[in-house]
Amino acid sequence: MDKRVVSPVSVWDPGAQLLSQCVAVENASTTLYLSGQTAITADGEFAGIGDVEAQIRLAFENIRLIVDAAGGTLENVVKLTVYFVDIAHLDTYTAVLGELFPETRPAQTVVEVVRLAMPELLIEIDAVAAL
Repeated sequence: MDKRVVSPVSVWDPGAQLLSQCVAVENASTTLYLSGQTAITADGEFAGIGDVEAQIRLAFENIRLIVDAAGGTLENVVKLTVYFVDIAHLDTYTAVLGELFPETRPAQTVVEVVRLAMPELLIEIDAVAAL
C-alpha cells in the first residue's frame, strides 16, 4: 500500500494539530471500517473511569488489535472520527496521537457530543484502515 498526504497550500495547514487534510491510498486491496472503539476491555469491563488519557490509549489499543487481526498495523489507519464528551480533552488526545502516529497522520474529524452510549465513556474513536 502506498499512502501519501494531500495538503494543498490553498487549504488550512493542520500540521500543528497532528492531522492530515487528506490521505491518498494507492494499491490497497482491503479497506477496514471499524466501529467506534472505547475504553471497554475484552472482558467487557470499563477501564480508565474518569481518566481520559487512559480511555484514549485503550481505544487506540482496541483499534490496533482489530487492525492487527485483519493483517495490518496502526500505520494502515487513514481516517479517524473522534467523539468527545468534553472537547477540553483535545490536547490530551493530540499528545497521544503524536506518539502513535509520528509520521503520516490520519485524516480526522473531531466532534464534541452531549454523551456517548454509556455514561462512563469520555471518548469514542472510529477508524478506517487501508491494507
